[in-house]
Amino acid sequence: MLKRSIAVAGVAALLGGVGSQTAVADSRSVTAISAVQVSWADPEHTNLKITWTEDSPAANTVALVTDSGPPTELGTVPADAGNSFIIDSASLGNTANRASKSWIVVGDSATPAVQARSVDFDRYLYQPASVTASFTADNQVRWTVPPDTSVDGTPNDPLDLPAGQDRYLPIRRTDPDPAAASVDCETEDLPVAAGPTGLATSNGKPSVLSVNPDNEWGARLGPSVDVTVTTGITISAPASTQYGSNTTITGQVTGRGLPIGGSPPACDEVTSPVQNQPVVLQQRTSSTAAWTVVGTTKTDATGKYTAVVKNPGYREYRVLRSNTAGVGFAAYGGAPSDSTAVRSTTVVVSAKFITPTITSGTQPQAYLWVDPAGTQQAALQFKNAGGAWQGLSYKTLYAGRGLLPFTWNTRGTFQFRWWVPAYGGADATYSPVFTLTVK
Repeated sequence: MLKRSIAVAGVAALLGGVGSQTAVADSRSVTAISAVQVSWADPEHTNLKITWTEDSPAANTVALVTDSGPPTELGTVPADAGNSFIIDSASLGNTANRASKSWIVVGDSATPAVQARSVDFDRYLYQPASVTASFTADNQVRWTVPPDTSVDGTPNDPLDLPAGQDRYLPIRRTDPDPAAASVDCETEDLPVAAGPTGLATSNGKPSVLSVNPDNEWGARLGPSVDVTVTTGITISAPASTQYGSNTTITGQVTGRGLPIGGSPPACDEVTSPVQNQPVVLQQRTSSTAAWTVVGTTKTDATGKYTAVVKNPGYREYRVLRSNTAGVGFAAYGGAPSDSTAVRSTTVVVSAKFITPTITSGTQPQAYLWVDPAGTQQAALQFKNAGGAWQGLSYKTLYAGRGLLPFTWNTRGTFQFRWWVPAYGGADATYSPVFTLTVK
């Protein structure tokens, strides 16, 4: 219907010579015209039938008159052809204004002043202002146009059809040769929808989906959905940061869209940054663990994103873009980024002697406080006379803290440190060196 309607409507000519005012049949004229009727000529409601009566045979002119423009001559009927005229309804055109009125005028070709008119009717075709897209569970794009809330300006006219007769003709345009410069679009007719919503299966390509209203008065290009695909997501993060510290993860998202321009329409796929769109950061604790969501961030005007997380221990991270859709757009999320691992280093909050200077015979007390706070078994070490680190004793921590008294009778100043094993996803570490002086 869409192609037929546009082709037929394009040849309708606006001609003068038919008055927009209804003339009362003149009883003194050679012929009088009356009872102009309009009806559908076929069950498909594609052809309009116009009939009239006259008191003697005459050649007639049939015209369409509206309340918003000049009349349009539809054709002439010879005197011996009968008082009937059939025309494709789409050739009369349509209007998005439901209050607009139209009528048919039949006149005597030889005497233009002799004419009669039909009752008013509308040639209304709903023009949705927008189309909203969403995704189904199986990755199809669902398009929906808003309901028609207009008021019928010619209620119960003879050409009115039952409510719900409108159709929508979705057309998908794609680039037939993405490697080439701008070329004529490839057009695909999708299934006709009997209501204001329908589905478009994924073809894996960027496209423009036009939802075109269609009824007995023809069709017109309607609102469209720009369908884009995500082509790549990069990710970068430091190899290791301290446990509990801020860790910055960055990357960029790119996608392909389909700008259309010119007449006839030309298509050319374009790769560009995905601007101002949400992306999801995921994590897992090992290469065999399940991915879980950390949170959502958003790309900027250059397609770059930044996510800041507190280091919870060893993690693998990746970023993905979910399918997103709304008014006039639908974006396929595509594959997630590669994963990147961020290791964690145990944080030594404090490592010291409670009393760093003691007298001989006094028992020193070495203190340790670490994060993650657990039950690590830390080892206290000292640097011996040969300059090598030597183990002295172990201390099992409680909530990441521990105090170790020990015997030390040698006078002088000595260097100590703690060795803290891996715990809670954080790698093992040594504390800073701290000293003990014995007098």
